[in-house]
Amino acid sequence: MTAGLERSVADEVADVSMKRPHVVVLGAGASRAACPDGDKKGRTLPLMADFTHCTGISPLLQSWGLDPTENFEDMYSNLFDAGENSKISQLNELVDEYFGALELPSKPTVYDHLILSLREKDIIATFNWDPLLLQAYRRNAGRLGMPKLAFLHGNLLAGYCEADRVMGLAGGRCTHCGNPFTRMPLLYPVRHKDYAQNPAIASQWALLKCPSRDFSSHLSRLSAVEKIA
Repeated sequence: MTAGLERSVADEVADVSMKRPHVVVLGAGASRAACPDGDKKGRTLPLMADFTHCTGISPLLQSWGLDPTENFEDMYSNLFDAGENSKISQLNELVDEYFGALELPSKPTVYDHLILSLREKDIIATFNWDPLLLQAYRRNAGRLGMPKLAFLHGNLLAGYCEADRVMGLAGGRCTHCGNPFTRMPLLYPVRHKDYAQNPAIASQWALLKCPSRDFSSHLSRLSAVEKIA
């Protein structure tokens, strides 16, 4: 490097003149990679290939005459198209129950290291429903500048206030109007996905498209959100 133009690592990190954030996209399998030995109690983080087995819904599907080895999203779409609302509700309840019980291991995970390696202008966009990334975010909040989070397919712990376009923790209340946050939807019939139709999901895609914008809908201010029990 030309003499006089040398820059330290600290200088590079502090320089935000380009205003270009780092964007980290977490796809299917990220949570299993972060917790290869399972969650705090050893529960396996599902992949789509073993989703029905891990979540324990295989016996229920078999009782309906369905093949539990079939792709779960395709199966869910077929039930939706057939108007099987009762079965859809049962699946939603069981999936919510499984993901709701997952806990981040006590020791640091890849998620903890990822969050602490990024800055306030950066963003982590995830397609995962489980609560582990957000749990890691919560336990590291306040230590350093925290990146934004975007839940592109919803998240079990994320809620949304449509009136004020504010994201928060499910079970908490909007700090603007005081109304409870509405849970983000998790399961969609894949043949009818329309991310623009749901305002909460649409806000997450908007945040990903323009992470440098001052969105009130991101989760970077968790200290101002009522914590769930």
